[in-house]
Amino acid sequence: MDRTRTLLSACLAAVGFWAADAYADDYVTCESRNDRYQSCPISTAGYVTLDRQLSGTACTQGRTWDYNRREIWVDDGCRASFRVHTSSSGHHDNNDAKVAAGVLIGAAILGAIASNANKKDDKYDDNRYQGARHSSYVPGWMVGTFEGYNPLYNADVTLTIDSSGRATGRANGQTINGWINDGYLNVGNNAFNIDQSRDGFVTSQVGDRQNEVRYRRVR
Repeated sequence: MDRTRTLLSACLAAVGFWAADAYADDYVTCESRNDRYQSCPISTAGYVTLDRQLSGTACTQGRTWDYNRREIWVDDGCRASFRVHTSSSGHHDNNDAKVAAGVLIGAAILGAIASNANKKDDKYDDNRYQGARHSSYVPGWMVGTFEGYNPLYNADVTLTIDSSGRATGRANGQTINGWINDGYLNVGNNAFNIDQSRDGFVTSQVGDRQNEVRYRRVR
């Protein structure tokens, strides 16, 4: 009975993950007037890219603009249109059971352990890190392709993270997309933390530390 209840809860949670697909990408224009800092709210959390620069002053990510789950900020005269990519699913299928199964594994892949604040600073011990406002920065140890196994769901999983912060998780023919921001792995409306390990990193679902995956780098 407990196992049945757990699986049912996971399937219901899966609906929340896939609900992110209903959103179209948003476009937000943000302007630094008189070279001053300005923040612009985001209606739906997503991976943000510069769509079109509208100012003569350069818009440089990490220096004159960046973003988090709540807002985009600009500074030093940057004015630009930004695209907020809100879709979390890379696989579409009308079969509800197949969708639920895929996201169930996706939820298992993209979990995390809450880390201690002092340890988190180690992620940014890199000359490319430009300071506290550089929230889109991705440390080198997160970049690459990693393989892991989730014993809770008996699933082999692969997670790929690129230097721009895009993340793709795959298992059993299903794909879930996410992004890295401010040291967290984000998937739709959910945010997770990642802890570095000797040969990769460890993820574990917030609120359910038994749902843990240890990843090792494969390339």
